[in-house]
Amino acid sequence: MLALLVPVLAAVGLLACGGDDDREAKNDYVRQVNIAQNEFAANVSTVSQRITNKSSSAQDRKTLEQFQTAIDDVVTDLRAIKVPGDVESEHAQLVGAMSGFGGQIEKATLALRNPDTRTIAEAQRTIQTATQTVNTRIDAAIAAINSKLSQK
Repeated sequence: MLALLVPVLAAVGLLACGGDDDREAKNDYVRQVNIAQNEFAANVSTVSQRITNKSSSAQDRKTLEQFQTAIDDVVTDLRAIKVPGDVESEHAQLVGAMSGFGGQIEKATLALRNPDTRTIAEAQRTIQTATQTVNTRIDAAIAAINSKLSQK
């Protein structure tokens, strides 16, 4: 279920254009976003392997709590990055997407506190929907960031 989230933050894989100082600031931004993405992907890949058909609801809840921590950490990392003025709103979209995703994962985790067939299914739907939504929102934010950084 969580294995789909490893590539959530697509790497901003370009070298920014512009004057030397401008280019260096943009490239530093790109590096920092990629570092945050790589750390998040590493955390998610280890956490996601723990939810299986044989894991209990309590184990799944603990795994989702660890996943929530990984999301909180990447949001903190993204907020700490010095963002070039050209992409402030797009970066805010990226942070907002991850933050909103964290809220949905928290909702799924809470649904597993008193697990039954209905709450487990609800948690699975919440995670699936949240994953699809966040992937779309992040792809759009990254595309907008790439577009703006490559324009100058």
